[in-house]
Amino acid sequence: MKRLFLLLPLFVLLLNFSSDDGVSNWVENKLRSMTLREKIAQMIVSYSDGYALEENSTEFRRLNNLIVNEKIGGIIFFKGNALQQAHLTNRLQELAVTPLLISQDCERGTGMRLDDGSIFPSNMALGASRDSSLAYQMGRRIAIECKAIGVNQNYAPVMDVNNNPLNPIINVRSFGEDPALVSYLGISMIKGMQDNGIIATAKHFPGHGDTEIDSHNDLPVLNINMERLRNLELVPFKNAIDAGVESIMIAHVSIPAIDDKSNLPASLSPKIVNDILSGELGFNGLKVTDALNMAGITKHYSVKEVAVMCVKAGIDLILMPQNETASIDAIENAVLKNEISEERITASAKKILEAKNRLGLNEKKYVDENAVSSIVNSEDSKSLSQKIADASITKVKDMNGNVPFGRRMIRRKENCLIVSLNNGSDVANSDYFINKFKEKSSNHFTDIFSYDIIGDVNNTEEILKKANDFTYVVIPVFAKVKIKTGTVGLPASQLSLINSLIQNGKQLIVISFGNPYLIQGFKDVDAYICAYGDSEPSINAAIKAMFGEIQFKGKLPVSISEEYKFGAGLTD
Repeated sequence: MKRLFLLLPLFVLLLNFSSDDGVSNWVENKLRSMTLREKIAQMIVSYSDGYALEENSTEFRRLNNLIVNEKIGGIIFFKGNALQQAHLTNRLQELAVTPLLISQDCERGTGMRLDDGSIFPSNMALGASRDSSLAYQMGRRIAIECKAIGVNQNYAPVMDVNNNPLNPIINVRSFGEDPALVSYLGISMIKGMQDNGIIATAKHFPGHGDTEIDSHNDLPVLNINMERLRNLELVPFKNAIDAGVESIMIAHVSIPAIDDKSNLPASLSPKIVNDILSGELGFNGLKVTDALNMAGITKHYSVKEVAVMCVKAGIDLILMPQNETASIDAIENAVLKNEISEERITASAKKILEAKNRLGLNEKKYVDENAVSSIVNSEDSKSLSQKIADASITKVKDMNGNVPFGRRMIRRKENCLIVSLNNGSDVANSDYFINKFKEKSSNHFTDIFSYDIIGDVNNTEEILKKANDFTYVVIPVFAKVKIKTGTVGLPASQLSLINSLIQNGKQLIVISFGNPYLIQGFKDVDAYICAYGDSEPSINAAIKAMFGEIQFKGKLPVSISEEYKFGAGLTD
């Protein structure tokens, strides 16, 4: 299919927040008051969970020491509850002489990190919708919720071009395989966030989409040349830079054609960060590493080596060093030994302070805890999430015209067997699917029976025999991206079960609630539907489409097999 998306024109330029003389004076005054060590500390972003912490707890004492004594510049929260995180953020901001830059990884909404946050469909679901207005609204709602809990910087969106079906860590986190589509939707999401006062972060530069190793486990190597990089991986990042993205996260991936030092990740490479990102692409915003506790870093370098290499590479925000004090010590010693100039440190500290001022943190660093509950996971967020999901559901294949079900059902004796498959890498919403499907099908099927299988299949013969009594076999498949698992595929026994059901002539309908490439393992299936994730809105949308309540509208944002390419998708 011809791809209609072109590189974006200049009408999307200049999303950056404006500056004024008052901001400049505050920054200059702060810089003059800071010691070298304090300026270095501004570059350090430590981690924590966002739950309530007793002040005598080990974790609160650790944070207190880093903020009061070391004067670090930022905190990233990983888990929590909205109100508790807002309260903890206020307590930590109270400790800080210079406002903290609070960050979080909310690619699909605050619910990725908060027990009670909102959760949206994946970026790839947005890619299937092709709707930039939905991407903007999703960025906007995430920003509104982030601000409510005191988060200033979101490590999103993913701007990787997912062009490798075996990628175990990007997959549906990407908008798709087309760099122009990724640009088109990614910039809309960036604008949605930055228009609403949150720093967006394009990641993972220079591109993590063509890897087969999870950088949480080891250092992936991209064996591509500069021409390929410029024509594919760098395109979304260049467009995001031109559109004013405020921050870019650098990946822990090695590209020997650009920097051939053994086991050197992009995040620590001056050739990639300074020469390409800053020099060639002209990015002057905040450059942040991916998390420095990942095995792609820790297997190859010490804490002190990493800290100094970050600064030499051109990094501004050093994310989650394994020892904050040791990192500050190492950088300070490197400056005192003239390995790094103090001007280099001052440049990063100034950018960080300028960002804090653009966000208004010098005037208002606290959040209204009383407003949190009415903002986080509001009805507006839930409604938008369902709207995105409804627009994304993609009917890839339907050989016998079985879906929507209502078109074919003329005999009340028709019935349905559900065989839910979870590859075992993560908790899945299988119960939710089974219950919702049964509710919806009460007027269509005389009988429904279900299996819920996690991991290896130990009762294949039983299922095959049971299937003989049913008209349809519906197989929801939950194979999702999860760090450190190394795969988004299915166990061999699950693939064998699907293919055995096909060989037995059953009317088989497979719905992928995650990895869309799964059809490569059962190419002869009768019907295949992609939902790109297993959030409740995505499950709702898939079931509604299967029963004809909404139309199938989605188009594949990636090529999932030789037969089903980018842009494929059946509509009713």
